Amino acid sequence: MMIKQIKTPRQFSFVVALILALLSISVSLFVQFLFEHSISFLRLIIVGSICFLLSYFVIHYFLEKLITSKIRLLYRVIHSNEDRSVAIDLKMENDVLGEAEREVMSWGKEKREQIEKLKVQEEFRREFLGNLAHELKTPIFSIQGYILTLLEGGLEDEKINRKFLERANKGVDRIAKVVEDLDLITEIESGRITLKLQSINIVELVQDVLDSFEIKANRKDVKLILNADYESLNVLCDRDKIEQVLINLINNSINYGKKDGFTKVNLLDMEGHVMIEVEDDGIGISSKDQERLFERFYRVDKSRARHEGGTGLGLSIVKHIIEAHQQTISVRSQIGKGAIFYFSLKKA
Repeated sequence: MMIKQIKTPRQFSFVVALILALLSISVSLFVQFLFEHSISFLRLIIVGSICFLLSYFVIHYFLEKLITSKIRLLYRVIHSNEDRSVAIDLKMENDVLGEAEREVMSWGKEKREQIEKLKVQEEFRREFLGNLAHELKTPIFSIQGYILTLLEGGLEDEKINRKFLERANKGVDRIAKVVEDLDLITEIESGRITLKLQSINIVELVQDVLDSFEIKANRKDVKLILNADYESLNVLCDRDKIEQVLINLINNSINYGKKDGFTKVNLLDMEGHVMIEVEDDGIGISSKDQERLFERFYRVDKSRARHEGGTGLGLSIVKHIIEAHQQTISVRSQIGKGAIFYFSLKKA
């Protein structure tokens, strides 16, 4: 029980020196009684005191040297400190071993977290490169096939030469779009793009974007709705970037909407901010997909998204643009019950 209560080197030195002093007193007492047949308590006190003091200082000195040399090396390893001249303050009246144990445990936990983070980053890197290769492989192979056909004689055939060149051009456009979107994300992440913040009427901007999708919505039998209680509601933002966000969200809403369904944009005045919601009654998004929805190249419906001509980068770009405005974008959805993408902008 006493050993468990000993926490500092000084306490350890004191206890051991006290034990040795008691042993020396016991031995002196036995020797006096055996050979002199008398007991000198003064001698016993002197012998015990000298033994205690000598033992305490000798034990404390060597214990301090041993502990400090090992712990200083341990701290240097933990903190990657190769400079031997750096002083590490170790006080023997403190629980230096307990502090070292806690430091090692904290260091180990930090390293485990770093390793897990590196594993996640490596997995993301492999997945990203795989997705990028897949996105580029299809149009490249198509272009290669069209050009090869033309070189093997199709160029002289008026029935196919123009058609194949147009298809190859579409493949080039798709590659260019992927590269352009990736470049935009990289520029936003690196802070190379400066937002041109200005006061704009968000009601007017939303209406303009909805009008631009009128033909596509009619073709898919999707009703476009603007739900706003105001004719004018000004926000502070980069007009072109927020227009890009709205185009992407509304386009996705129409693509994944159901026949005779709707795409609705709700504008809500929330004192210092305006909440913008893009809502539909389409196929919905599972909770598993929602967790990764804003990752690069992540698609809920891969075959359908490619058929619609998407690059898989749209929602990632949306997320980066909104975050560049120091806001966040989120989604609420259930399978078969549509989805609502929502974000806010500061009022001007």
